[in-house]
Amino acid sequence: MSYKNLWRMIIAVYAVVALAGGGTITVCSSGCDYSSPKAAIFAAREGDVVEVMSGRYYDHQKIDKKIVLLGVDSGGGKPVLDATGYASPITVTADGVVVEGLRLMNGGPGSAGILVVSSGNFIVNNDASNNYVGVRLVGSNNSKVQGNVASGNLEYGIVLEGSFGNVISDNVILKNFIGNAFDDGTNRWDDGSVGNRYGDFDDPEEGCIDADLDGICDRGREIPGGSNLDRFPRAAG
Repeated sequence: MSYKNLWRMIIAVYAVVALAGGGTITVCSSGCDYSSPKAAIFAAREGDVVEVMSGRYYDHQKIDKKIVLLGVDSGGGKPVLDATGYASPITVTADGVVVEGLRLMNGGPGSAGILVVSSGNFIVNNDASNNYVGVRLVGSNNSKVQGNVASGNLEYGIVLEGSFGNVISDNVILKNFIGNAFDDGTNRWDDGSVGNRYGDFDDPEEGCIDADLDGICDRGREIPGGSNLDRFPRAAG
């Protein structure tokens, strides 16, 4: 079984466990339980799954309980959470939260598309582009950040500050203005076989030589801020 398939199975099992202890709340423009993700999150109990359907939602979501916030492409692409230029579209303050399948944009100065200040979370398959920082972990331990896109942010793509024991893998981090990645803690920037794709280290001119054409650079990429190394950075293509 591939790592990606194993990861999908882990997320599916997590959702099933959550459902066993709670229920599912749906969000859409009309005909669902709520028309606002914020209202749905406020109403949710621990263990619930909040499903957000395709659409654009203008607000700032604080997740302060252990839930699954799941974006569902119901025909219009990933649902968009738009912070309108201030604060973060999503701030995770509870442990054990899953955030998956959302597009987070227009986070303001000093914020991020997804700001995580708790531990043991799963940030999976989101698009955190066009913010100041795409994904930011502050004092977060043992979280997973996997399969996300962080592009076109005014500062960094993915930032870890004072965070330890996290795994950052299979993300696409491109065209961020100050830098693509920063980490001042001790974390893993690959899953043991696959790392991340960096827009400043994904072709031969930037140092990514892929002699065996397996899609992985033949040498690692250092992560600014400390001594972390992505041992298996992804090549372009």
